[in-house]
Amino acid sequence: MEKQKLSVHINYLHILIDTVAEFNISKTDFIRTCQVPQSLLDDVSYSENIKFSEWIKIISRLLDFAPDKAIGYKFGLNCQVTSHGALGFAMISNNTLANAIIDLQKYASMRLHKMELKIFKKKDKIAISFLPLYHLPKEIKVEKRELINKFFMEAALVNVIKNLQAVTDFEITGINIDVEWEIEKYHHFFEKRLPRFNFNKEQNQIIFDLKCLDFPLKFSFENAYQIALNLLKEESMYTSGKDNKITSLVNKNLILTPHKGFPTLSETAKKINISQRALKRKLELENTCYTSLIQSKKLLVAKKLISANKSLQEISDILGYSNASSFTRAFVGWTGKNPSKFIKESNTLF
Repeated sequence: MEKQKLSVHINYLHILIDTVAEFNISKTDFIRTCQVPQSLLDDVSYSENIKFSEWIKIISRLLDFAPDKAIGYKFGLNCQVTSHGALGFAMISNNTLANAIIDLQKYASMRLHKMELKIFKKKDKIAISFLPLYHLPKEIKVEKRELINKFFMEAALVNVIKNLQAVTDFEITGINIDVEWEIEKYHHFFEKRLPRFNFNKEQNQIIFDLKCLDFPLKFSFENAYQIALNLLKEESMYTSGKDNKITSLVNKNLILTPHKGFPTLSETAKKINISQRALKRKLELENTCYTSLIQSKKLLVAKKLISANKSLQEISDILGYSNASSFTRAFVGWTGKNPSKFIKESNTLF
């Protein structure tokens, strides 16, 4: 697997803060004890990331502050499909569970879970094993390393199977989760919310019935999937250090101005000191175009605003549309559904 620039999107920190609050740990106590830089908590760019080394420190301090709690389980449960950005939207809009898992295998490590996923067929079962891609600092003691690794693995296993179940209307059957460690006391408090866990096993993996791979997905739409896939490919090239230079540069400059929208082609060309014609040509050489990049950004932001329970009119205004009808027509083109119907059907995902 190609070497990646390991980082975690800032939204996972906010989800973690909400998660620890469920264990009666205040935001103030969490920030102070875990030494979270205030700069990470400011509401700035959608694209801001935390270095994974910093994320490890935050988790390590959290586990010192709140040991023997099921924070890993709860964090995994609280990370909805849509919290995973373009990967989540690709999973939602794909056509079958099998193809959603293939995308998950390719791109999961770019988001929260720094794991390599390996997929095996075992008779009438499918198994997805999880292998860490990260390395903990050598100065961390063995006992603490085990706790941190267990937190990351618990969150990954629970989150992946929860998200896979969320994108289809059909029940995933025969689920078993194998883990390498012994059962913890806190597991009993979560047994009813989790699939069957098998402890002291040889590897960490999710197992379920092979027939489930053919399940259709409830929000499958090819156009929306292609938009999400383009965003994933761009993100993948960036994390592997092989980003398309002009596409990456344009995307970095596609910053939403609320109530106005994204910059035009001419504005972007001027900002990066290139002619409009040259910009179009360079984007074509990287198999994309300005309109496609704008559509991808708009869809991503629109879905984030939907997940934040913004009204249709608010979303339309924020994205800079002249009226809600214009936004509705654009959204139908992206997803195949009008926003109201999408919001109603998506309640289980957000």
